[in-house]
Amino acid sequence: MSEPKAPTLIAVAHGTREAAGVAEIGRLVELVRRARPQATVRLCWLELAEPLLREELADQAGPAVVVPLLLSTGYHVKTDITAAVAGRPGITVAAQLGPDRRIAAAVLDRLHQVGGLPAAGIALVGSGSSDPEAADDLAMAAAQLRQLAGCPVYPRVLTDPRWYDGLPAGIAVASYLLAPGYFAGRLAELARAELGATRVSDPIGAHPNLVELIWDRYAEAARTMSPDIRAGRQDRLG
Repeated sequence: MSEPKAPTLIAVAHGTREAAGVAEIGRLVELVRRARPQATVRLCWLELAEPLLREELADQAGPAVVVPLLLSTGYHVKTDITAAVAGRPGITVAAQLGPDRRIAAAVLDRLHQVGGLPAAGIALVGSGSSDPEAADDLAMAAAQLRQLAGCPVYPRVLTDPRWYDGLPAGIAVASYLLAPGYFAGRLAELARAELGATRVSDPIGAHPNLVELIWDRYAEAARTMSPDIRAGRQDRLG
């Protein structure tokens, strides 16, 4: 008798109208597939691109783990994704990707691609959220990057219109964003115009560290599923 098939990994990203952002997330998910070619991996979005998460879940026949391709907690994690999976047996949600030291290491790699690290330090800039836990996540990510880089790291968010105030001259700007899109473009524009920054990293993108992290988040969530759900025997539940 063959072994039951593992739950599908449904990677859900925020979404963007920019083709470059959609393509970069696609490249990341393709690396995830290549890491475990025997597994079923699907990509969907919360908004602005298709298929949407609700549509993907409607087509999902067996057990699945939804992995948010998000760097911190917030409304999308706590409300949007939770609401989409509510009432769907056999579907579980993994933790968001960040903060994690592997993400910090990927951010550092992107910084090295645009030059060395200045003594003035690094501004680690995320998109921002009204959820206070997201600010805590960004602060932890900054602490992790500080340990790896060995220089000051200043967490900032783009939702603060004056995020660049008070930063020292000569600072490098690190994108704490997953893919190209509106926020990445706005960050690069403001960093150069308001800070005169010459070192502005690209979004994290399709980095090998994220592939490992995505599979770890999947495994952590799959371990919480009952054996019947993992095997697709949902008729035995209830």
